[in-house]
Amino acid sequence: MATVLRTPTQRQTGEYACVDSYTLTYSTAGPRNAPAVLLIHGWSSHRGIWQQTVAALKDRYFCVSIDLLGFGSSDKPIDGDYSIPAQARRVLTIADELGLDRFMLVGHSMGGQVSLYLAANLAPERVLKVVSVAGVVSAKLQPYVENVTYRMVWMGYKLPLLYGFAKRFLLHFKPYAYLNFYSWFYKMNNPPFNSWRRDREMAFQSGIHAAMYHAGQAIHNCDLRPHLGKIFAPTRAIFGAQDGTVPPTDGELVAQRVPGADLVLLEDCGHFPMYEHPDAFLTALTNFLDRAE
Repeated sequence: MATVLRTPTQRQTGEYACVDSYTLTYSTAGPRNAPAVLLIHGWSSHRGIWQQTVAALKDRYFCVSIDLLGFGSSDKPIDGDYSIPAQARRVLTIADELGLDRFMLVGHSMGGQVSLYLAANLAPERVLKVVSVAGVVSAKLQPYVENVTYRMVWMGYKLPLLYGFAKRFLLHFKPYAYLNFYSWFYKMNNPPFNSWRRDREMAFQSGIHAAMYHAGQAIHNCDLRPHLGKIFAPTRAIFGAQDGTVPPTDGELVAQRVPGADLVLLEDCGHFPMYEHPDAFLTALTNFLDRAE
């Protein structure tokens, strides 16, 4: 059971739901009676990545951007269940508490994995459309993430003080930031360095060490290939052709195995198309969401 708590201040800075005895944070925008779109971020990320997306959608959609357990402003329990099914159930609980009988899902990276799992296994009859933005399918990430990034996460899990040290002294030092976030962009200087400052800080915030490690394991423990055929909502995958985090072949799997799905591949683009090619990304997204089925 979840309890949604709202105050005037919370409506301005975020709203809060108690789910599984944890506090989850989310933001809403747009007409309450408009078609609902739930936006779900990825591993090490937060709901703020959808700021431009929400600005483009809020005139005609009711947008709900969620901080998953362990990330953003939501609780970060050391012993929390960070599995993909558990995260998907929490997203569904927030939809229930908001009274959203039917909704669309837009998920990035691990959030795409959560969205596809929800649409396949938890409430397929309630999902109107699914957009997987660089979403994980095969439970495998690109070699740099597997061999470098994830090892850094493991070190931070064992020595959490490393996160605080990195955030205080190193995250805004370009060579170090580029080493840590090498897999995010096709060209590291495509988005201005200061434009994703908040994203770097959220990835290294206090208390995130356990969530990062366990969520990384959860990604590897959820192969969606056997489940994709159960999705009957219209589905689109949007990938950067040079994604250094999730193999673009995961987008091909969505197009091949979800009935009627398609893939939009953006050239000269990495893992964050909403940052590197915002116009092309928003065109691919809004054309699909606005399309009559």
